[in-house]
Amino acid sequence: MTALPKYENVSLSDNDDSSITDVDDSVMGDDKHMHGEQYRPRYKKSKAASCLSILKEGRWFLDTILLLVIIVLLLRNQTEAAVPKSSERDVGGDFTGVGPHLPTEVKTFHINQTFAPYNTTEFFKEEVLTAWNELMPIGMGFQMINDTSKYHDLPTPIIWPTGTVFTTSMTHQLHCLFAVVQTYSGLKANITLPEDHHWHMIHCFDYMRQAIMCSADMALEGLETTFPDHNGGSDGWDSKHGKSDQIPICKNYGSVIDYLESVRAYNDQQIY
Repeated sequence: MTALPKYENVSLSDNDDSSITDVDDSVMGDDKHMHGEQYRPRYKKSKAASCLSILKEGRWFLDTILLLVIIVLLLRNQTEAAVPKSSERDVGGDFTGVGPHLPTEVKTFHINQTFAPYNTTEFFKEEVLTAWNELMPIGMGFQMINDTSKYHDLPTPIIWPTGTVFTTSMTHQLHCLFAVVQTYSGLKANITLPEDHHWHMIHCFDYMRQAIMCSADMALEGLETTFPDHNGGSDGWDSKHGKSDQIPICKNYGSVIDYLESVRAYNDQQIY
């Protein structure tokens, strides 16, 4: 068993004066080193904290900018979606995708006997026939569409020497209405009518029936003001037309004319 050292064998005097100094220097050195290590991390931490604080303070600004950018992009997308490029999904639009979206408005119906005078003989006057013709666009709704592969559900085309042609329902309806008024006025005023007036009327009656049922205008109408016997019915005047879920659906007629004339297949303007 190894003998343990005994304290009494240790000299009471220590001749190495440098030991205290070494210890002191060591301690001081360690203390200096310790303080240096203490302050250095604190300095680094303070700098990082400052940067973090700046970032935190600026984050709300960056978030606001990003939020505004997102809102602007959403509004632009919604605006583009709200204004379709074609009338394919418009009420009374072109289902095939050919026609463009046209501006709409609310219309109030008012009496206007320019187009159907009470005195039926006046219907055949030049000013009345001119008024009817001016309702028609130049080209009468006929338009050239040669690249038919771009569209769908097109009807059987009209083939002209110059290309593939289609007409427009609105101008067809106007033509039919003119023919009906012309026939009635001629019969009433005992004026000679076109030879084909009978089959033409039968065609137009059926065509207009379907056009009316298709548009199915649901505007409310009130008490008549123009019936001779004032029978309490409705003459339809002074009623507003063209609202569907607060969206006007009566087309701006000037825009309709401008579009049809811009795509016309020829330059005639004649309703009869």
